[in-house]
Amino acid sequence: MSPKLRKILLWALTMTLIAGLVWAGADLLGQSNKKAADAGANAADMEMASIDSVKPSVKEGKKPVSKATAAHNKVKQADSAYRVALKKAQSEIDSSGKVSQKTYNAGMAAARKFQAASEEYAATQEPVRAKMIREAGASRIKSAEMAFSDIDASKIDDYNSQQDTLRQAQKEYYDLAKTDVSEQDRAAMKAALIPTLQRVGGNLAGTAGDIMSLLSQVKDQVGMSPSAMMGGCARQAATSGSMSSGATALLSPLQSLLSLVKGMGSNVQGMISDISSL
Repeated sequence: MSPKLRKILLWALTMTLIAGLVWAGADLLGQSNKKAADAGANAADMEMASIDSVKPSVKEGKKPVSKATAAHNKVKQADSAYRVALKKAQSEIDSSGKVSQKTYNAGMAAARKFQAASEEYAATQEPVRAKMIREAGASRIKSAEMAFSDIDASKIDDYNSQQDTLRQAQKEYYDLAKTDVSEQDRAAMKAALIPTLQRVGGNLAGTAGDIMSLLSQVKDQVGMSPSAMMGGCARQAATSGSMSSGATALLSPLQSLLSLVKGMGSNVQGMISDISSL
């Protein structure tokens, strides 16, 4: 084989390998976006579980609670609208690997409406209950940014920080609820919320396993980079453009997402423990 023909074949092989890795990188991005959206869906369940756990104070006695009930119903309606947008986003990720700008805009608008409804509901409550409701509303904004965007470590970390804030507010409310929520309402909380949270915990465990598998695939692809195997012009081509920002760029976001999902799982177990102890 002549040197010229060998060079041509080497170039063709390199281009084929690059094309395959670029396609694989796009597929991994789509899978990563799917896991971020899944985490966002579980976050929404946790946010609603927080809000739905709010029960009247025993100090309120028999006084009318219609204003609070109406505000709570408005939160539920806003949550339902948000879930429609989230399902649309998940469908787009399944088909194309990412969320369209139109669906992103709709999702964030729905998240803002949820937060606004949460603020209205919080205004009907005493400070401890109000704090948890407001933090759940703020959490929806952060979890929506994570769910409706391409996987992004900074957005994941922002939600993770808000999750910690919400968890602290939950602890304060559940501690108060031991003495400031009727026995009947405490029993209702356990019956309604523990099964939901157990389901969420199972979902999160599955998502964590999926993310670990994705991380393994990403690390394998990074190790397969043709820049590690070829020299000269081939190396220049292999390390240019999308190759330099493909699989390697997913490592940090996926690591952040795995840490987040594990933390969410711990927080769900904490919520279950808190509610069970009421």
